[in-house]
Amino acid sequence: MIKAFDKLDNSKKIPIVIGVAIVLIISITLFYFFKNRNMGYSDLKEDSTKAFVYTINSEKNDIYFMNVPYVNIQGAVAKEVNEDVDSFAAEFSNNEKIMLSYEYDINGRILSLLVKCVDYDVKYVPKVYFRTYNIDLENQKLLSDEELLSIYNITTTDVSNFIEKKFTYWYKDVVKQGYVEEKECDYICFLEYREVEDYLDDVVYYVERGNLVAYKPFVFYSIFGEEEYFKEKDFKFIIAKEES
Repeated sequence: MIKAFDKLDNSKKIPIVIGVAIVLIISITLFYFFKNRNMGYSDLKEDSTKAFVYTINSEKNDIYFMNVPYVNIQGAVAKEVNEDVDSFAAEFSNNEKIMLSYEYDINGRILSLLVKCVDYDVKYVPKVYFRTYNIDLENQKLLSDEELLSIYNITTTDVSNFIEKKFTYWYKDVVKQGYVEEKECDYICFLEYREVEDYLDDVVYYVERGNLVAYKPFVFYSIFGEEEYFKEKDFKFIIAKEES
């Protein structure tokens, strides 16, 4: 291939060289853009040596653990979030049968934090709680649910319809797989066992890899044994995907 290139006259070589150079420049630029897409906000950190969100308090025993997150950003917004997280964790601090975890993601200018708590100290079934915080790093503000949904051109009605379709599918599938007999428990009965009165109750929003995610807690367990059917990932509803 190199020999063939050498045989070309200069008038043909120059466009090829320019084309290759352009491709290389674009590739290098894109590489550093995606590698450092979040580095532009590093100056917002309270502690430059730590991640944007890190574990500030961790408690563990043989089975359960509590990892409390801390938003490592200067200013009033992070302080508000951290105080709310601390207050949320404090509600369960005297309970040894609690699992508290978190994850976060930075998507462009939005830092999204998800806090999950599972309370096993209940009479019948575990209770799951979610908290999310979506911070606009550029404008140093906490985004409301309405503001976040508007970014994706999504309404609460869209979210409700999406979740309803998912529960409708699950009901038909558990009937099909023999967990539930339709004559014994209809769709309303199925929702009652899930403790779902409104599809939007306790829904929170999280941004993951550019996708808008809704977390909807509900009960897995009932007299029909559906806990074998449902998985932890079923709390997660991907409402809108980032346009590629």
